[in-house]
Formats: sequence, structure tokens, C-alpha cells
Amino acid sequence: VVSKELSEIISKTIAKLQERLEISPTELKARKKVMGYVNEKIDEIWSEEDLSLSEEDVLKAKYYIMRDTVGYGKIDPLMRDPNIEDISADGAGLPIFIFHRNPLYGEMPTNISFKDRAEIDSFVMKLAQKAGKTISIASPLLDATLPDGSRLQATYGSDIARRGSNFSIRKFFIKPFTIIDLLNYGTADPLILAYLWLAIEARQSILIAGTTAVGKTTFLNCISQFIQPNLKIITIEDTAELKLPQVNWIPQVARAGYGPKKYGEVTLFDLLKAALRQRPDVLIVGEVRGREASVMFQAMATGHCSLSTLHADSIEAVIDRLTTRPISLPTSLLRNLDIIVFLEKTQREGKLIRRVSKIVEIEGYDRKTDSLKTNTAFEWLPLEDLFVAKNSSVLAKIAPMLGYTNEQILEELERRAAILKAAQKAKIFGFKDVASLIVQYYSNPKELFEKLVK
Repeated sequence: VVSKELSEIISKTIAKLQERLEISPTELKARKKVMGYVNEKIDEIWSEEDLSLSEEDVLKAKYYIMRDTVGYGKIDPLMRDPNIEDISADGAGLPIFIFHRNPLYGEMPTNISFKDRAEIDSFVMKLAQKAGKTISIASPLLDATLPDGSRLQATYGSDIARRGSNFSIRKFFIKPFTIIDLLNYGTADPLILAYLWLAIEARQSILIAGTTAVGKTTFLNCISQFIQPNLKIITIEDTAELKLPQVNWIPQVARAGYGPKKYGEVTLFDLLKAALRQRPDVLIVGEVRGREASVMFQAMATGHCSLSTLHADSIEAVIDRLTTRPISLPTSLLRNLDIIVFLEKTQREGKLIRRVSKIVEIEGYDRKTDSLKTNTAFEWLPLEDLFVAKNSSVLAKIAPMLGYTNEQILEELERRAAILKAAQKAKIFGFKDVASLIVQYYSNPKELFEKLVK
């Protein structure tokens, strides 16, 4: 990050102005209101002090005051950069690290750091205030949402963190990834996405699995764009990360409780139970990790299409996570799940890449062995960086649901893959543009195919 050096007089002026500004932590959430107040106050103080500064110096001073009050201090440029996914500080005297949105770059150190523990302690407290929360030695862990929707995880002091206070911010994107972005980054190929498109149209339930920071929620958000525009969708999350183009969408977020007894707490479990009374066509749960999974799988059993994510890197790990505490589902209930998409993060030619490593279909349940019958529909070959399609039992199952024969659904699969490939070639990757493309296909597939492909 490149920033202009400040002269001693400007630094002193900024310090003097900051002392006289009166902004409460709760007001910091109303960014536009605070910006107007700060600008007005700066001009007022400037005229009172009769400061002889050049126009450039005035702009510099205003920038730093706005950055440190309304903005995010020294990490403000990182928060404003739309290409940065994560920002993390491990402690004082260490570089702040960022994770680039482009998987080719991955994690990188910056030239920004906190000079001592007092500075990072103060900064973590300011972040907590921006999120409308408190953090202290008595309660040193914080999981909160910043005013722009970004997710904050912070630790205060050195009692439990040997290097002192630290934080991690997972940024919220106003313009989320699309299915075409997945193609551009090589995360999936057109055939895989066409397969998921057909599966979602046939109301199949899908679980996105993988390790931490592999892009599960991003992938979930992307394939949710395939949902028919007339269906009622309810999303349930711990932190608001999903952004859908459909109008008939009810986004819901869990709420933490207050005090030792957690008064007023609203859990994912509570939201899911309430959601089922609203007769949704599609349920999307940001991540399953507790007893809410039982409600979601019961919803699958009653015909509700459900989409979610899970921390697991293999079919065995998925089954273990779902059948042991704290989820504790019976194996027989897992047969209501139709598809598991596994994502993988790895290095290739010195660059970080994310790929759909495997797509596993749940074919049934064997009572004698208390195990699931599975089939691998797609697999990624890492050496060749190639996706291989295999026989799919899901396509055979959904063909009559969508009014196709087995031969016709394979033709439709190729047709949709060709449309996605043509959209990529035509550089149709804007969030609204891709959403419009899907709507057009549902309303007049032949016309769109003729327009894009032929």
C-alpha cells in the first residue's frame, strides 16, 4: 500500500482535529451521516484555528481524519479493494496479510503493520465498536459483523494469544462471484455447471464440502443462481454472506444472545424450524454444523430442495461429520441428500488454484451394512488439470422429472454447457447479466441458444 508521507505540521493538525471531533461508537455505523458531520466539523475547526495550509495539505488531512474515524484506519485501503477476500493481523510488529480474490495470487503479506501491542489492542477495540460489540480481557473472543457486512473474528490481549491481539476480516462483496467467474478461474468446467443446473432445476439437494477457505460459500452462492426465478427461496446463515438475484428470496441471519443465559438468541435451528412453516421451494443453509442439520435433512425427506456447505474433504469425512456429535444424524437419513460437491485448494505451477475435485451422488442406503451407496459422477485429474465426466445416476433419475428421455437429457446437458461456454466467450460475467441469462433460458431456451451459440 502506497501512502504519502505527512509533514510534522499536518500530523499535529490531524491530531488536534481528532481530539475535537465528537463521534460515539454507535454513530460510526451511519457512515454517510458521520462523513457529513466530519467534513463540516473540519471546516469549522480550520476557520477557528486559522491554519495556513495548502489545498493539497487540507485534502491530505481530511483523508486521514475520515480514514481513522469513519473508515478502518490503516487497513482502510485494503477494505476498499474489491479484489481482497480476507485481511488478517497476527500481532504487533508483523505484516498484515491479505488473501487475494484471484486464486492465482492467494495469500500475500502487505507493508502495513501495527508498531506495538498498544496500537493493535486499540485497533481491535475500535473494530468491535464498529460492529456494535464489546471486547475485553474478561471476554477476549469476538465473532461479529462489520457495518459493510464483512465478518470479523478478533482476539484481545495476550492472555490467550501469545502474540497479543489479532483479527481476521472476511470481506463481504457487493458484486458476488457468478458461475462465469467459476469458469474463468477454472474452478469447474461448463459440463459440471450444466449438470448442477439440471440438478437444481429438478429440486435435487446438494451439499458443498471442502476444507476451510476453499470457497464453499462462494460456490454455493454461484450455483444458487440456477434456481428458477419464480421459486420461493429462504436462506439461513450465521453471518450474511449469500446474495441472490432472485426476487422471491427471504434472507435470514441468526442472532447471538445477551448475557450468560443468552437472552434473545435466535439460532440456525430456530430459523430453520420457522422457515419450514413459510412453505419454501428451496432452503439454503450457509453451513451445517449442529442440530439444525436434522431439520434440514427432514426437510429434504419431505421434498424440499436444500443446499448447504460442510467442512469435510471426503465422502467418509462427510458421513462422519453428519453421523457423529454434535450433528448425530442416523445414516439412513443421509439418503435424502442427492449430490455432494467436493472442492479442493492446491498449488499448481507455483500458483494457488481451487477446483471441484469430485462430485459424488448418493444412490441409496444399505440397511444390512448401515452404509450409503454412492457413485462418482465427475472427477478432477490434478496432473492434467482436467475434469472427467463419468456415468451419472442423478441424470437418469431426473430425466423423467424434467420431461426428457435418457438420451434427451444428455443432449440438454451439452446444450446448457454450450450456453455457459458461449457466455464465457462473450464475457457475460456481471452478476445481473448472468442472472438475466438464466432467466432468459428458463423462459425461451431455444431463442437464447440460437442467439448465443449459433
